[in-house]
Amino acid sequence: MNIYEFISNHLFLSFGLLLSFLLLIFNELKTKQQNLANIDPFKAVNLINSGASVIDLRSSDAFKTGHIVNSKSMTVDQLNTSHEKLKKSKQRAMVIVCSDGSISSKAVNKLRSDGKENVFGISGGLTGWSEANMPLVTKQKK
Repeated sequence: MNIYEFISNHLFLSFGLLLSFLLLIFNELKTKQQNLANIDPFKAVNLINSGASVIDLRSSDAFKTGHIVNSKSMTVDQLNTSHEKLKKSKQRAMVIVCSDGSISSKAVNKLRSDGKENVFGISGGLTGWSEANMPLVTKQKK
């Protein structure tokens, strides 16, 4: 029995196998794209020390309880409205963070699809940052 005879005798099974294969490839490519945009906290520190700006997408109350040094608190809507200004500053890297990395990952992917390449999210968000024992600013200046 050759492959062509098997496919013709088992069309449903062959179609299912092909569909599973294509979905697996699509999932792997999507995961790879997200992993390029997400960096671990240690790489984020290197970017921040090199002059990258940090945008915190959490609520202002969550921001006040603790945030990355020199980060700016911004909502997703504010990030979207300042989108054109961010696109013009292509040379400066940007690190976007949220509580668990889900919101910042979407924001990073949107900015990257619109042409801003030097934008990254922290894997695991601020939770991942804290688990890596990275420092947080917890007191507001008076």
